[in-house]
Amino acid sequence: MPNIDSSSKHISTSNSESTRLLTELSLHALLHLEFKKLTDSKSHYSTEKCNELLVKWLKPKLKSNKYKLIRKQIKAMSLQAKKSQVDLQEVLLIGVHAKPEEKQPHLDSYLLLIREIEKTLGTTALLSRPEEVDLSYDESGCLLCVLSNDLNGHFGSKNQLLQGISILFRGTVRQKHQFLKAIYASDIFSYQIQYEDDNFVRILLELDK
Repeated sequence: MPNIDSSSKHISTSNSESTRLLTELSLHALLHLEFKKLTDSKSHYSTEKCNELLVKWLKPKLKSNKYKLIRKQIKAMSLQAKKSQVDLQEVLLIGVHAKPEEKQPHLDSYLLLIREIEKTLGTTALLSRPEEVDLSYDESGCLLCVLSNDLNGHFGSKNQLLQGISILFRGTVRQKHQFLKAIYASDIFSYQIQYEDDNFVRILLELDK
């Protein structure tokens, strides 16, 4: 995870500028792919081959200050493409026609955040009713549990977050810092600590304001 400057959380980002960058990046990526096909004298590549070439092209953009505002989107697209979860060409075509008011649904951002935390901690998030959570789960490892009676009920018809989500964590001090840092690094979500002791921390995940 990149280091988070203490002031970066308070810098407002322009949605229109982010969209402009996404449109530019998407167009250049698709042009790169077309030129690659012409160079190789191939009019057709498999989805896997296209994803591979596009991810390779996107990789250096993650370190470019020019695309700092959309670094998270680039990372998310690359990760999904590597796992063959998306046709990256289709995603980039949507990016070419993106409009400033079209933001990534909160549900998608939430799922990406949970996946990032799981990867960082080397664990799998559980979902449990608050009164039924097993506090002794994986005693030699860490516990990451979303506390909800109905997770879908936290999101609206357009997948926007309507109600904060409680998450319970148990682990080492280092793991706890990694857990909280992953949320802090998000430009969509923030958290409030609801409970904390030497072993556990329970937070309320909500939209960053």
